[in-house]
Amino acid sequence: MRIDAHVHMGMMGEKPDREEFLKRLKEAGMDGAAVFSPSPSGNEKDYRKRLERVIGFTKGEELLFPFFFLDPTQEDAHSQMEDALEAGVKGFKIICTHFYPSDPKVLEACRWAAEKGVPVMFHSGILYDGINVSGKYNRPCEFEALLSVEKLRFSMAHVSWPWTDECIAVYGKFDSYKKREPSGKAASLYLDLTPGTPFTYREGMLTHLLGNDFQVEDTMFWGSDNSVENYRPDYVKKWVEKDCEIYHRLGLSEEAVNKVYSGNYLQFLKG
Repeated sequence: MRIDAHVHMGMMGEKPDREEFLKRLKEAGMDGAAVFSPSPSGNEKDYRKRLERVIGFTKGEELLFPFFFLDPTQEDAHSQMEDALEAGVKGFKIICTHFYPSDPKVLEACRWAAEKGVPVMFHSGILYDGINVSGKYNRPCEFEALLSVEKLRFSMAHVSWPWTDECIAVYGKFDSYKKREPSGKAASLYLDLTPGTPFTYREGMLTHLLGNDFQVEDTMFWGSDNSVENYRPDYVKKWVEKDCEIYHRLGLSEEAVNKVYSGNYLQFLKG
């Protein structure tokens, strides 16, 4: 089984064709996908309509996992999260466009998600969002604040490119603490390998990531950063082929590779 753990829905004016998406997903060699609702910074300000869009699109498909795209700094963020969970989302997607992960409202949202046992998927690294100055909010070290959120499961996408070394160091801090204090009273960090990293950086990043005594083989998963409206099978197959070649050179076992493409993500969802 293979799951693309990073697929966006476009703006509300677009009309995604689920059957076409499923066809392209299969052509790419994928069996399922995590699907993020339209962005809160898009053209639809009513969160209920964005929530309805992702729930309707994924309904009835066991391997399509709906995530609600949340801005935790909005005044009604808590109500949004309650409604989303009641509607059936599997977790939340957050991009720090104008706030830090350490913002009290972000921490409050993460604590609530942790209490409910659902994961949070964060963007990390440079953000291609036009003239908005957002990189400073998404540096890996900014996510250290989440370590103290008991029982939280969260992911950092793109291995924080271009700050991949910093991301690996932050992962090492989480990993070290969990080994010293295996009580579970801390957050669990997963790494979303979605590019991010250009081809020229990919092997170096994976070599450094896998070359340390970290539990990363149990906590990394793969995504494409595609959209449901224009899912590109050739792009997906190109990256999967590239990564699998690197895994082979690094001596990663077939079992570990399979965990990257499905097992770890399913564990991330269920806890």
